[in-house]
Amino acid sequence: MSLLVVTVPVAGVVGLFVGSFLNVVIYRTPRGLSVASPRSFCPVCERQLSWWENVPVVSWIALRGRCRTCRQPISIRYPLVELATGAAFASTTWAWHGTSMAVAYCVLAASMIAVGLIEYGGRRAPLSVAAVGTTLALTVILVGGGWQQRWATVVGSLVGTVLALAVTAILSHGDPEGADPRGHGRSALLIAGCWSGGLGLEATAAGAVFWILVYLSCTMGVGALARQSVRAGGPGPGPGPQLPPFVATPLITAIAAAMAVSLAVGT
Repeated sequence: MSLLVVTVPVAGVVGLFVGSFLNVVIYRTPRGLSVASPRSFCPVCERQLSWWENVPVVSWIALRGRCRTCRQPISIRYPLVELATGAAFASTTWAWHGTSMAVAYCVLAASMIAVGLIEYGGRRAPLSVAAVGTTLALTVILVGGGWQQRWATVVGSLVGTVLALAVTAILSHGDPEGADPRGHGRSALLIAGCWSGGLGLEATAAGAVFWILVYLSCTMGVGALARQSVRAGGPGPGPGPQLPPFVATPLITAIAAAMAVSLAVGT
């Protein structure tokens, strides 16, 4: 318990700064921009930000949610992503009792936040985002899990990742252009496979059941709205901008829910 008193708050603070970086990833990667350079800039006036304008949450509050130069609004999404990442890091570290496995799962959580928010923004998340996050997490699991002799976690993570990679390849072969919105965010399966595989069969089964429930709920909502549109003389099927992003992108929502449930059951 004394270790958690230190590690959980530290993880939360680290998560805030990682969340700041995720904002860069979420904005730039779908647009084909480098996440390394240039430094953070205002998307309206393109002025590079000073270091004190990049302090997570605090800078947004100090600037009152507006660019210092052009006075255009800065989306509240930025501090919310930082806070959400901080909360995810803190809760994940608590669940893993501050062990090295917490580091790996924080990386996976950050990757899922990035992929999810890119997809919720109406763009397709590059496979590289999920691939880099999963690779980093697996590296930590192999080293840390081997050192602590957590062989079940190591093997499960590897098997889960391989299976998820196979499913992703099958989905990509059947819909290479990603035309079906029900498959948007399929790269997140890599993250989920590594995440759930290392938590054991019971946690994976619980996550799978929850995944099915959430996915079906979202797709039924899309279908109900389409039928309502047809009855009203509208254009008919297809999730559009009138749908909340978490409903219009059911795969991402279901994966996120399943990951949260499996972590709660497996740790």
